[in-house]
Amino acid sequence: MKGMFALVSIVISLVLILGSSGNFREYYGERGAFLRISDNSTSYIAFECPAGVITVKSGETFAVMNVTNNLNEGADFYFTSVDGLIEFSNPIYLESGETATVYGVFKGGAGNFTVPVTITALWANGSALIEGCSVEISDPVMKLEKILISGNKSVQTGVREFWTFRILLESYGIYDEITVKDTIPAEFEIISINASNGNYSLYHSGNGMMGATKLVWVVDGGGVEYIDVTVATKLNPAGKQEFTSSGIYYLNEGAEIKGCSVKSNEIQIEVHGGD
Repeated sequence: MKGMFALVSIVISLVLILGSSGNFREYYGERGAFLRISDNSTSYIAFECPAGVITVKSGETFAVMNVTNNLNEGADFYFTSVDGLIEFSNPIYLESGETATVYGVFKGGAGNFTVPVTITALWANGSALIEGCSVEISDPVMKLEKILISGNKSVQTGVREFWTFRILLESYGIYDEITVKDTIPAEFEIISINASNGNYSLYHSGNGMMGATKLVWVVDGGGVEYIDVTVATKLNPAGKQEFTSSGIYYLNEGAEIKGCSVKSNEIQIEVHGGD
């Protein structure tokens, strides 16, 4: 009976010490006690998760969480993530009362991820397995591609030609408005424009409609969008049909995203004859 009373006293003492709050999901004490207690920043092993989505690219290091050791002794902390999407330098040793920012290297690809992180704590008198933060990660994709849908890439001078090209925008993990700019050279006139979403504007340089045309397309990010542009060779100021001389011409310059270095490929047209 005394032995049974002593065991019950030990269990009650552990409950009183640890209370009903903390970050332990599982607690393994030297006496083999197993307790399940809830989350709280004042628990014996506390952690603080990042607020919101972390924007990071694969291979970059970022702050994953803050961890505090509220035990009465030092402990080694090991961190693991689902599918190894975050790579940690284990272990991290924390003295009693010490707080540290835990850093990791993102090993995923482009897109949006929710990555659960598990904490294992080892100290002289016990261990704990803790379900830590579920970290929201976004590795944004910003990609522009120019695709020739129809039209010849080799033409003759003095012949009216038509082309349709597509500007394809990929912007996973980016939810703000994106502005795409492109330039159609003076040899071409715009026949029609069809955008999957967003709004576009046209601006002309030079005299009247004879200069290059600036295309500005504003669209929300977060997926795949496109804008199709149909152009044709036009009459030059002298009344002659473009192209008037052979050579390499750009159907348009590479489209670019305003405010960043992302730029698409160019489309070239080879013109023969007329020299």
